Amino acid sequence: MNENLKYEKRIIAFIDILGFRELIKDSEKNPATLEKIYEIIKYFKNWEKPESWNLKTIEIEEDAQKKGLANFDLSNKSTCTCFSDSIIVSIKISDGDINSSLSTLIANISYIGSYIIQKGILLRGSITIGNIIHQDNGIILGQGFIDAYNLESKLATFPRIVVSDKLIKELNYPLEAKRNRYPYHQYLTRDKDGCIGFNQLKYFEVVQSWTEMKENILKDALDKARKVIIEGLDYSFELPSVHSKYQWLKNEYNSLIILTDNIKQPIKELNENIAGQNIHFSYTDNYYYGKK
Repeated sequence: MNENLKYEKRIIAFIDILGFRELIKDSEKNPATLEKIYEIIKYFKNWEKPESWNLKTIEIEEDAQKKGLANFDLSNKSTCTCFSDSIIVSIKISDGDINSSLSTLIANISYIGSYIIQKGILLRGSITIGNIIHQDNGIILGQGFIDAYNLESKLATFPRIVVSDKLIKELNYPLEAKRNRYPYHQYLTRDKDGCIGFNQLKYFEVVQSWTEMKENILKDALDKARKVIIEGLDYSFELPSVHSKYQWLKNEYNSLIILTDNIKQPIKELNENIAGQNIHFSYTDNYYYGKK
């Protein structure tokens, strides 16, 4: 018996691409879709390097700076495996570092989401805590992985990353004072259906004051995200389950709090203050924001 083979208690994230089957089907006749899928999967594979889960998106956080950035470093704690349309990442934890480790994990996943939505790709996933064996060679097993998969497939539903109740119970909640806050508090919200989580647009709200996030960069990213959502709303005429996901994301986009005026253009309702009965969101969007 291999005495070194044993389960570890880890934070576990399971993330995949929404609508991957439809993308693959379309890629057989559309070279542009094939190239897009290939580039995104190649991008995912880069995250298998432990150093990819770095502090770049955390070091801007005042809450992390006050607690010491070294406590948020995942470079020697993360294992990531990418296959097909999925990312599985697990983080080694020890007493007292769950909050800081989760903060860095969420910030990086949020960054991934913000990048690929601009490419027209939606994410869905889950984060939990549990026992797992996760090796660099891609071997993954354990109840923690099963829990993460079930949470993503059965509960996430919309383009969001949900956090398990099991993990929430180990985090710094309820939050009663700002000094006790960790960066993940800025990302996580409780949705109307009771789930805790964040979506791939939240990154733009959290990092908008970062010096590297220039106004023109933020505006361009939000414009791209808006157009992706509108395109999804328009192509899903006979796909109500798909349409509901884009409607949900549309509401999340419009709810983003961007402090600088004229950076985020809202997604208008169909025919909002326009004569006629058009059926395309793109028509309304072009009416308001297209070149006159």
